Order: sequence, then C-alpha cells, then structure tokens
Amino acid sequence: MNDDELTPVERRALEALARERSPRPELEERVVGALRQRGLLPIPLALRRGRRHLVPWLAGAVAASLALFAGGFAAGQYFGARSGAAAAISGAQAAGSATQVAAHVERAGALYVAALVALNQLNDSSDAPTRAKARQAALTALGAAATEVAHLAPNDPLAAAVLRGMTEREQEQRPAPSTRSVVWF
Repeated sequence: MNDDELTPVERRALEALARERSPRPELEERVVGALRQRGLLPIPLALRRGRRHLVPWLAGAVAASLALFAGGFAAGQYFGARSGAAAAISGAQAAGSATQVAAHVERAGALYVAALVALNQLNDSSDAPTRAKARQAALTALGAAATEVAHLAPNDPLAAAVLRGMTEREQEQRPAPSTRSVVWF
C-alpha cells in the first residue's frame, strides 16, 4: 500500500501520528546499569571536568614544552660549536701545504686580536666581572697558543717568556699556604 491509495481522512490520521517516541530517561539509565552489571558494557573511568583541573595540566604542558625547547637549543649550541671548531681544525689539516696552514694560523690570530679589540670597546665590558671573565678567556687562549708555539719552536725565547709569565701569574693567584703546621709524634 502506498500513499496514493489512502483517502484524505486516512492520510490526515497517518500524519497526525507521532513519528518518534522517546523513552523516559530512567529507562535508559536502568538498561545501561543492567548491561554494566552483566559485564556487557565497560565501566567508564571518571573524567574530571572543570577549569580548576585544566590549569595544572596546562601549566605542566607549558613547562614541558619550555624544557624541550631549552634542551633543543642547548644541544644545537653544543653541536654547532663542536662542528664549527672541527671545521676550522679540519680546514687547517686538510690544507695540505705548510703555507696554507700558516695562512690559516695568521687568519685565526687576526680574528683573535680583532675579537679582543671589539671586546675592549664594548660598553657593557666596563663592569669588573665581565672584564675579568674576558681577560681570563684571552689569557687562556694566549697560554694555549704559547704552549703550541713552544712545541713548534722549542728555542723561541718569546714563547718561553710568555709561558714563564703565565706560570708566575698563576702562582701569584694561588692562595697562600697556611702558616700553621702540625707536627705529629
């Protein structure tokens, strides 16, 4: 039977019927509870809802992302510095001839002196801790260079004088030994 065979009265009666009937909410709760008791439906974990539970989670997520960013940045700086130094050393070693290595040493020395001049001209290097740190870095590099020159030319008086001055300075900066002596019997 289709809609064309219906009389107008039957059609109106059919359209007046409810299309869908919703069950009472208690019925759904009873059916779901019975299914859970029989093990046919899993028991859901209690979910915390509300803003007060969102704040600690969000703070933890932000802290974790900052830690991840800082770790990546530090690793990049570390590996970047290592690869830069390695590239400079391998460039000097792969040069092949002594004149090319000497030219590389000359460029590195010129860069060292230029960096010291630039550091000396900085405005923020006027405070004592920064100047002391810069002076220590410069002296450490100078000592390492003098040591290598002494290995290269053992009879060079200038390298020997720099190393002697560095040794004397190091001994002066050491704390004086205690004058108190203990005698054991």
